[in-house]
Amino acid sequence: MIKFTPFIVLWFVFLASKIVLSLHAGAYSNVSCFENERQALLEFKKGLIDNSNRLAFWTGQDCCSWEGVGCSRNTGHVVKLDLRNNVVFDRARLIFGNTLNYVSIYGETCLGGQISPSLVNLQHLHYLDLSSNYFAGIRIPTFIGSLKNLRYLNFSNAGFGGTIPPQLGNLSALEYLDLGKKLLTFSYDIGGYQLSTKSLWWATSLSSLKHLDLSGADLGKAQDWLQALNKLHFLSSLTLEYCGIYSFPYIAHLNFTSLTSLDLGGNEFNSTIPLWLFNLTSLVHLDLSGNSFFGPIVPHSLQHWTSLSYLDLSGNRFNTSLLDPLFTFKNLVHLDWSNNQIQGPLPFSLGNLTSLSVLHMGDNSFEGPIPSAIGQLRELTELDLSSNGFNGTIPSSLWRLSELKSLFLSDNPLSGELRDIHFAQLAQLKELSLSSTLLALNVSSSWVPSFQLHTIDMSSMKIGPKFPLWLQTQKRVESLDMSNASISDTIPDWFERQCHGIKSLYFSNNHMMGKPPVCKGNSGHEFRKIFFLESNKFEGPLQLLPTDISRLYLKNNSLQGIIPHPDINMTLDILRVLDLSDNHFIGSIPDSLCSLQMLVVLDLSNNQLSGRIPSCIGKLKTLGALLLANNNLYGHIPISLGHLNVLQSLHLNRNNFTGMLPFSLRHLKKLEYLDLGNNGLEGIIPSWIGDELSRLRILVLESNNFHGDISVSLCKLSSLQVLNLKDNNLTGHIPRCFNNFTAMTVTELDSNDNIYVGIYVTPLMTLSGTYSEELSVFIKGRMLNYTSSIVPYVRFMGLSGNKLSGEIPVELMSLVGLQGLDLSRNHLSGRIPENIGNLSHLESLDLSKNDLSGPIPQSLSNLNFLSCLNLSFNKLTGRIPSGRQLRTLDDPTTIYMGNSGLCGEPLNKSCPDESDGESNAEESDGDHEDGKESYFDWFYAGLGPGFAVGLLGFFSVLCFKKSWRYAYFGFLESLLNKAWVEIALLKRKFG
Repeated sequence: MIKFTPFIVLWFVFLASKIVLSLHAGAYSNVSCFENERQALLEFKKGLIDNSNRLAFWTGQDCCSWEGVGCSRNTGHVVKLDLRNNVVFDRARLIFGNTLNYVSIYGETCLGGQISPSLVNLQHLHYLDLSSNYFAGIRIPTFIGSLKNLRYLNFSNAGFGGTIPPQLGNLSALEYLDLGKKLLTFSYDIGGYQLSTKSLWWATSLSSLKHLDLSGADLGKAQDWLQALNKLHFLSSLTLEYCGIYSFPYIAHLNFTSLTSLDLGGNEFNSTIPLWLFNLTSLVHLDLSGNSFFGPIVPHSLQHWTSLSYLDLSGNRFNTSLLDPLFTFKNLVHLDWSNNQIQGPLPFSLGNLTSLSVLHMGDNSFEGPIPSAIGQLRELTELDLSSNGFNGTIPSSLWRLSELKSLFLSDNPLSGELRDIHFAQLAQLKELSLSSTLLALNVSSSWVPSFQLHTIDMSSMKIGPKFPLWLQTQKRVESLDMSNASISDTIPDWFERQCHGIKSLYFSNNHMMGKPPVCKGNSGHEFRKIFFLESNKFEGPLQLLPTDISRLYLKNNSLQGIIPHPDINMTLDILRVLDLSDNHFIGSIPDSLCSLQMLVVLDLSNNQLSGRIPSCIGKLKTLGALLLANNNLYGHIPISLGHLNVLQSLHLNRNNFTGMLPFSLRHLKKLEYLDLGNNGLEGIIPSWIGDELSRLRILVLESNNFHGDISVSLCKLSSLQVLNLKDNNLTGHIPRCFNNFTAMTVTELDSNDNIYVGIYVTPLMTLSGTYSEELSVFIKGRMLNYTSSIVPYVRFMGLSGNKLSGEIPVELMSLVGLQGLDLSRNHLSGRIPENIGNLSHLESLDLSKNDLSGPIPQSLSNLNFLSCLNLSFNKLTGRIPSGRQLRTLDDPTTIYMGNSGLCGEPLNKSCPDESDGESNAEESDGDHEDGKESYFDWFYAGLGPGFAVGLLGFFSVLCFKKSWRYAYFGFLESLLNKAWVEIALLKRKFG
């Protein structure tokens, strides 16, 4: 009898495992394949685009040895084709354009092209994976439905588009089907391609299906989606995220009760939660986020979800009655209530969820203190209460949650002082976010924390004035945010030696002095490194420009000297954003900046730079924004700027540029913001601006020497929001076709309109992260600076300080979105258009110093937003209109000065008919009243000359008509005799 010693038992276990592994490996061993299947694979390869030559080794007779091909050991047939692309997502390599380049997302190993029908010859295939490749919107071939033995089919993130073929319903053996798009979380769509179907009834034939993922597909018209999927008895995982579903069809009986994972996020159901969901008693993972669900959840129904470990209810509108029932989930492991609109305090009964490991309640409207019962959740590893209204101090019980790895309490009005002892038990902590203006960190200089943090967010806390020495103990920090932290100190040398691994550094809005940190070294993620160091007191000069950082913001410091050369010892294709604006740099723009071949934003504005723009700037093919405003640059604008094909924003204003606009700028087809104001540019405004730059939204050419007529080609710029041509030598009439500026007719911004660079998601925004436009306009009598969040709403037209003549085109009155209109200091004549009241959003109107005449239209009083009005120094006449808004204007007398024909309030000049009761009764009809006054003015003016002309005519007749002359003087003599007789009688009577 054999005695089984522990050694022999272990030997048998080892031998058995080796046998199992060998059998498993043998299932796809390199046996010789069938010739017809080898030819099918070669035909399939011919149809593919394989830029990286992934399939270059598909040669020889033994196709079972080819990469991605697996054959059955027993039969030799091809049973597996795995050509998935192992993606490493690289956000730094995004390029400009309306869509993102698939190579930027999937890398060079991406397959594309066409799928050959030769695959039909692989009838023994049971595994097919083409995921994470890019097929540029082609349809899923219908012949895939002929592969009857398929059990696994994965086309996720493969760039397929069009209708999902119902022939997939023929795959009765299929257990795994994934056609989803997993990149939706990055807020863009690769190529704009989307799968869709009007019915899911074809899925009812997939009787063996266990896993189904259609995320990102358009199912908005598939009204039968629930009835169809309810027939899949073995379905355990269902993902329909962002599918455009908006309703739950009625089902009488629930069949897919074996479902363990359900994701319906991002579908905007806008309803209460359907009751059948509570019958899915096997659920472990449930995601209902972003659906606008509202109302309460029935308490006893929740008790069926006893197996639930992941629950995401973020982005809904549940009311507070949801909270207490959820405390019955004794076994709940993950709870996410983030991004809801739940109001009220956080209940103390939350402490009953003693098994909870993840609690996300961020971005809600909770108020009051954080309950001390939260300390009872001893298993918590993640706690997110950020972006709520929690106030008071942080309860001491929270600091005893020793298993915490992530703690997010930022953006709450929490207060108090945090000391060393608070963090003593948090040895597992990796992420800490405490951003609050009412919190202060007061720890000893010798404090050595028990944790090693990866993420630190203490922005807006009071940490200073000294630089925190405890950071020296943190060796693994990847993101550090201590912006606006009241630090008034130099950065110690040890920090530069330690910070090479930091990917995101935020020190902005402090009072840090000395030289800015360089943080040289290879972190392994150079393309992600972002340094925000703006608004400090760093002083220069800079020695070398670090190029191992993706985005470098040094705006608003005291740096001086010349702009340094890039560090040639670093890779030059990493730096995307360089912002050195608002400093004291002098000298010229160095040619060496042209070596930064991947630069997207270059901002050198508001310095004392001089010289010319280097012509080599035109080599920066990825440049999207060039900002050189408010320097002392001179010379002609380089022709080479026309080579910047993806440029969206060009600021050259407030310099000393001369000459005419180079014709090459017509090639800047994507330009949206062009500001060349306050220079010495000359010539006519070129017509190609309107003909070629069709995307322009902001055009500023003010304070130059442009002359001639305003080109009517500008009328083609339908997207124009701001047109500023002030203070030039322009002549002629205002083009009537300016009413084609349809963007100036917009009164409410469409949320779906990507209307402005850097505000909405545009390629420039994606690349630069926080780059945004700002706008300065002289309006309302002063210079106003509009921030990035306001710019999309600005509508302004400024033509003042020119030599324009003719009438104000009545067509301008259709630009109802205008907030500012400045036509002052020209030679405009005629009347103010009667329908000027149509400009209902007008806040500032300046028509001063022209030759306008006639009455002020009564409709002007309808402008309820008007806060600045100037009609001075014209030839206006009549009564000033009355109106509530007009009475609120500051210094009203200066508004109308220099118009001697105006009368009425607020002037100290009464109108001639002011005492006439009837006139006062008709005061509301200002147009008629003004017309009546004008009529009598002409009557009195013509009365004297008319009398003189009549008298002259009468005496002329007497000179040439003797009979009339005798009769006339006889009549006078007779009349005179009668008068003397009467006088004599009166004297006798009273004498």
